[in-house]
Amino acid sequence: MTGVTVVIAGIPITFWTGHPSDIGCLKEVFAHHLESDEIPRDGHRHHEVVITSSRERVSFPANMPLIWEGHVHNTTSIKWYNDVDEKENVIVVADDILIRHLPERHLTLCHLSESKACFSKSRRPLLSNYLFFLLQSIASMHEKYCVHASCLARDGRAYLFMGQSGSGKTTLSEILGRAGWEYMGDDLVFISQDEAGEIMVDSFLCKAKIFNDRQTEKHAIDMIKEWHFKRAYREKLGYIIKPLRTGATQRSTIIPASRADAFTSLVYAANNIKIQYHRQRWMDICEAASSFPAYTLVFADRKYFDPAIFDTISR
Repeated sequence: MTGVTVVIAGIPITFWTGHPSDIGCLKEVFAHHLESDEIPRDGHRHHEVVITSSRERVSFPANMPLIWEGHVHNTTSIKWYNDVDEKENVIVVADDILIRHLPERHLTLCHLSESKACFSKSRRPLLSNYLFFLLQSIASMHEKYCVHASCLARDGRAYLFMGQSGSGKTTLSEILGRAGWEYMGDDLVFISQDEAGEIMVDSFLCKAKIFNDRQTEKHAIDMIKEWHFKRAYREKLGYIIKPLRTGATQRSTIIPASRADAFTSLVYAANNIKIQYHRQRWMDICEAASSFPAYTLVFADRKYFDPAIFDTISR
């Protein structure tokens, strides 16, 4: 088996696999997180993920209670089981991927059930089908919580943009990155609270999906590589901003939001709390983070958007 080591949110993780397509996927997705001295690390033990596959069907745990059953990303089915003493967790993804988390051993075992294909070959689930869910659950073991948001930093502070798809998160990432801000992620970032009580944001530097020039379809682009954006791996939280698209005006405006709005945005942007570790810890972090300055950005025509609008809130 071949190992690929990455550092995500300060957590060193080695993925072990014998499948060439897995290795290619890992190196592409984590291109900016491959083990490097540039990436900050915490005191976490090394976490290992072992990926295997066979034609054996996924078997459901017989003696573990089912904690939660539902869907992520609207389509992928999830079944989450815990043993009585919570030393082991079993997650079944789409009925053909079985994930065993062993938190005390800092180990995750992934077994993929291959299906029969033509010419006696087997078809196995793609790593990309479960990689992000896997990453998010491992991070929450270490009290690092994933939120669906874009994030950029300047002057040592992270600006967290949380909103629904189409609200302008990616567009803001592009505009502010071109204006010299430090890029921290277009879709996912990780939030935690350090020993000093500071709310920290860790980046996830994957490719962004942006519309082509005709605004007809999206394609993936590495903003750091293609547009030479500056990047940051970790910054203190500074501001929580909820973009809200409008076509009623050319001029964007920014207005204060309540602490309750900030808390709701954080909870909504995170994973379902029932499929996270240390759930109360996450709620405590949301409570602390919601005390930071929060705003609603009424985001109008991008042609007229001026990044200086944020100077009015950061003085």
